[in-house]
Amino acid sequence: MTLEFIIIRRRLLKCFESAAKKDTDRVLDLGCGQKPYYHSRLKGKIVCFDKLHTKKAHIIGDADYLPFKNNSFDKAVSVNSLYYFKNPFNVAGDIARVLRKNGQLILVMPFIYPIHDAPDDKYRFTKYGIMGLLKNNFDIKQIKAIGGIFNLPAVFFHSLIKGLPLMAPKYSRGIVKLFCIILFYPFYLLAQLLSILDFIDISGRWATYYFVVAVKK
Repeated sequence: MTLEFIIIRRRLLKCFESAAKKDTDRVLDLGCGQKPYYHSRLKGKIVCFDKLHTKKAHIIGDADYLPFKNNSFDKAVSVNSLYYFKNPFNVAGDIARVLRKNGQLILVMPFIYPIHDAPDDKYRFTKYGIMGLLKNNFDIKQIKAIGGIFNLPAVFFHSLIKGLPLMAPKYSRGIVKLFCIILFYPFYLLAQLLSILDFIDISGRWATYYFVVAVKK
């Protein structure tokens, strides 16, 4: 589906632009997936790691046991992947191991978002949970809420489009998906415009995503 969270994605890309500036960096992308949109804003040589044989993945493996030497990377990036791992606390420690001194970790993590890719979708971290996750190995420089209370209608309509077909019998899911797109997609696009008002929400309690920058201790 195109045009997913277009305003939110723009905000994330701006965050990447300000956080990843060095062309000489060696960057580990942990859980690159099929189409890492953020690569357009990442500087440096990117090594893509994933558990699946995707088009982008250079190395296939389990993030709980990273197959890299100590002090191998200047940056590590995990976009919508850390909450899939069996033990994110162990993974955070292993990321610190493979980063060089003062190496940087960039995370994008969902907060208010439905369960998906079951049963692999395991965790949601609040701002304070992220602080606890990283405190032993990193100094956190930024935790930024991306999306607020005004983005909730977009999350709702996005969830309808994605979720209703899963409630239908398998033989009819294609038809239900098409019906949902026709019926709800215009409302979803309009609802995204409301997220322009998220600057009003300074509470940080309704984040769609968190953007995190941390430096290895």
